[in-house]
Amino acid sequence: MTLFPLLTENPFGLSGLFWREGQFQPGPLMGAVAELLHLGDPLGPARATLPDVLRNAVPKRQREFLAGRICAALALRAAGLPERLGQQDRAPVWPAGAAGSISHSDSRVVAAVSRDHAALGVDCEIIMPDDQARALAPMILTPGEAALRPGTLDFAAFLTLIFSAKEALYKAISARQSRVLEFHDVLLTGIAGDRLHLAQGAQDYQARFRLDRTEVLTLVLVSA
Repeated sequence: MTLFPLLTENPFGLSGLFWREGQFQPGPLMGAVAELLHLGDPLGPARATLPDVLRNAVPKRQREFLAGRICAALALRAAGLPERLGQQDRAPVWPAGAAGSISHSDSRVVAAVSRDHAALGVDCEIIMPDDQARALAPMILTPGEAALRPGTLDFAAFLTLIFSAKEALYKAISARQSRVLEFHDVLLTGIAGDRLHLAQGAQDYQARFRLDRTEVLTLVLVSA
């Protein structure tokens, strides 16, 4: 597997947000201990190894894990924090003093780390085909949320954006929840510029986003 040289500047222009983002190509994972060594970062090489629970996983899952852990390790290194990540179920466990999140699409991988926030969530998605968006819409959006779609944004892009923002928020706050959140537990309350306003219960949150013709990237920061 090849992991292309990584971007190190976060696309939101935020200070104190340590970022690694790259593209990876499918390829064989060799050896009894499948691993990835990345040499193209300004901070030096980084290595990720599959845990035992993923040795028999499908190659796509293995590639995503390795690429995500490389990006996370380098983002932690840039933040001056220990690079080792734990794992609980399928979620990464970040070292003390770190708020972090990992996301990937079919070929894109992103990791973000902050020392200034209690939690964060990042999510990247490829914009859904229109027929898929229409089919999934009732699960993701209420009619009131759908009515907030800007006229300049087509439905599939809008639905993918809201899906991504809710995923990012879930990643940021799931550790504080007593149950698994459903999509309708988080509501879109407004959209302006590059910000989405979301509500979960009595709490309000903001999701920053970047959107182009093919992909969407969202970020939720939770203050301490």
